[in-house]
Amino acid sequence: MQFDKQQERLGQSGATMRPGPRSLLAKALAVVIGAALLVVGFAVSLVMLAVVLGAGVVIGAFVWWKTRDLRKQLREQAMRAQQMHEQQVRERTGQRMDNGDVIEDVEFHDETRQK
Repeated sequence: MQFDKQQERLGQSGATMRPGPRSLLAKALAVVIGAALLVVGFAVSLVMLAVVLGAGVVIGAFVWWKTRDLRKQLREQAMRAQQMHEQQVRERTGQRMDNGDVIEDVEFHDETRQK
């Protein structure tokens, strides 16, 4: 029953709210408002992009700054591991890796070294 009453009220108010033919001024106003909304939306998206990129740069710089000691330790550890590996290879083969030695069937010479 209430549904019928609501339909009657909507039907009565809907009849008075039907739009007629739009005037030229209304069409021009709709175009101007639509264009303004597009420009504002584009500006807001650019601002949001700038904020996100700026935050990304700041966070990236912070992480880079805070991990610099860790990166230095990792480089030193890698160098020590490489030196230990080279030393183990020398001990296993019984060869010194000085200039003029044959390494894997290739001989190289240091031209600056005087004999």
